[in-house]
Amino acid sequence: MAERKVKGTMIIDYVRMIRGNKHLKWDQYLTPDDWKMVMQRILPSAWYPLEFYRKVGWATFKLIGKENPELARLRGRIRGKELFQETYKYLPKDQGPAKALERFVSMYSSLFNFSSLQFKKIDDKHVKIRHDYDPNDPTNVPYCYNFMGHLDSLVEMAGGQNGKITLLSKQWEGAPATVFDITWE
Repeated sequence: MAERKVKGTMIIDYVRMIRGNKHLKWDQYLTPDDWKMVMQRILPSAWYPLEFYRKVGWATFKLIGKENPELARLRGRIRGKELFQETYKYLPKDQGPAKALERFVSMYSSLFNFSSLQFKKIDDKHVKIRHDYDPNDPTNVPYCYNFMGHLDSLVEMAGGQNGKITLLSKQWEGAPATVFDITWE
């Protein structure tokens, strides 16, 4: 199997947080090789090892987020707004939340050289997104909450009111996949 990789777009924000908080004890999570990548310019369209993405995400969750899933979700919400206002501004435009979320899942899969997401439309104001990744990877928790924040932002920016996202199942608790149940008015 080919090495799993992720686009730099997914890493840039983590690297910024690490560089901006040098006083924290990053060395307990990052190796000298990781530091070489942290200190280099991260290109949004370049491919980087998934393992590096996991490490910088986990390190920021532990040291900046204090292992709080809701802070990971808030960070995802803020980063989502940035991405949907600047880089992927076509996603929330004139489509409504269901179509925007469907397009987001399709686009998001292009940021990884493997696919882990499936989209299912229930009705015009209700969709489910299934994330099947690695039940043994502890970085799945902050990743999923961060992803939930992206979804929060996109629903709102695409015109959804009173958006609600519920985790119907959590892979890290033994479910076959994590399922995001998304509704809005």
